[in-house]
Amino acid sequence: MALPTDLPEDIEALKALVLRQHQEIAELQQDVRVLRRLVFGPSSERRVPPETPVLQGSLFFREIAAEAARFAQEHRAQVTVEVQAHHRKAKKNGRRTSFPDHLPVVRTLFELPEDDRKCACGGELIAFGEEVSRELERVETTVVHELARKKYACTSCREGVVTAPWRGKVIEKGMLGPGFLAHVIVERFAHHLPYYRLQSQYRDEGLDLSRSILCESTARCAELLEPVADEIKQEVLASPVIHTDDTPVTIARSREGGSRQGRVWVYLNREGRHWYEFTSSRKRDGPAQVLKDFRGFLQADAYGGYDGLFGPEGCTEVACWAHLRRKWVDAEPTDPELSKEAVDRIRLLFQLEEIAAGLTVEERRRLRQEKALPLVDEFEAWTDAVEPQVLPKGPAAKAVTYAKNQRLALRRYLEDGRLAISNNAAERALKPLAIGRKNWLFFQREGGGKTASILMSLLMTARAAGVEPGEYFRDVLLRISDCKDVALLTPHRWKVHFEPEVHARRHEILQQLVAHD
Repeated sequence: MALPTDLPEDIEALKALVLRQHQEIAELQQDVRVLRRLVFGPSSERRVPPETPVLQGSLFFREIAAEAARFAQEHRAQVTVEVQAHHRKAKKNGRRTSFPDHLPVVRTLFELPEDDRKCACGGELIAFGEEVSRELERVETTVVHELARKKYACTSCREGVVTAPWRGKVIEKGMLGPGFLAHVIVERFAHHLPYYRLQSQYRDEGLDLSRSILCESTARCAELLEPVADEIKQEVLASPVIHTDDTPVTIARSREGGSRQGRVWVYLNREGRHWYEFTSSRKRDGPAQVLKDFRGFLQADAYGGYDGLFGPEGCTEVACWAHLRRKWVDAEPTDPELSKEAVDRIRLLFQLEEIAAGLTVEERRRLRQEKALPLVDEFEAWTDAVEPQVLPKGPAAKAVTYAKNQRLALRRYLEDGRLAISNNAAERALKPLAIGRKNWLFFQREGGGKTASILMSLLMTARAAGVEPGEYFRDVLLRISDCKDVALLTPHRWKVHFEPEVHARRHEILQQLVAHD
């Protein structure tokens, strides 16, 4: 483009220069429109090679833009997000599954050029409708987010300097932003990827992130979010019914030296609030300390460490029929006929629970009293009758002994519609750790167990609340430093207080990006 000092003196030459530059601008605008359609259009229509730069307006930056908009609104500051040219990576095609309502919709409209809107008969083609198809699209990348703060100085005294406010970093002097940290947390604790595999995954993207950086970053996030996990703990302990169970984990380097076996305990309520605790052993001190003031119903297995909690001054024991069924299944090789009859009788109780699932608490209690109570009475009578028939200390004898020792606790679910027939909810809550053990194998140190317990508490509670974990962690990591009431950041309350705002701002930013053509 010609500089002002190079403008021709001749009027005709000047007109020609203006027309030429106007044509160049029109061509550039057309390139922008084409590139935008390629970014937001169906995959099959894309023709941009991997190294072709894509102009600003990409979905990559909607979260950064939404964050800037929220900060500007809260602090009445002027915040501008400038998206520089970046490179688009090809994505793998996936099979269509569904179209959830909470996802933003990007619309691409294909029209005939004006020159083609003529019929063979000579008439004009008039638009009368649309043929619409839908597909799920996904765009992911890593970007360098540069946070610039304008500095202002007084021109009169030349002494006062004021710097624009900013949100600060999630981890002081850290190199990972909230979105990246959320991705690491979800990949590690929801998808069970060990740090070395995450390191390899990021290396394939051209990122040099060591395992120590990833490990220390998640540990720091856990420290920041521990008050939120503590709030979940208090909400669980305030519930009338708690499920609990534990699972073993290996500590590679314990305080005593060498490896040893630790435990992760879970405590959850009927609303899906999960709180995990790591202990270096399976001693009763763990649950005894957590549940010392709990006076409600505690549903657990027959672990002797819970016995001191039950009684008139403590909580009320609720046993698990799934555990009893499992013991009879174990007896099948030695006592197949008795095992089959026991399992069939227990199956009838679980079938009634399928019917009771859609009832109110009181309706469920009445159904159990009417239908399940006679079946439980018959099962107890049958257990007493077969006891002399089984071999002492055999698998069947162990099942009979378990049923007799837990008789009162097994009957307790019949008395209250809030109680469950089994403790399967707690076992499902520990399943991610069981799956994770097959991937990451062990906790390097005991501190890793605490980190996992805190982040798993938030992640599993978010899932139970119907909150997308990555979105939740990213937003909470931004809010935690200046939030005056951490109770608002638990997943259930965050969903009520902040999720609508996050979704609305995301849709607003997305509309602005798409409309900026």
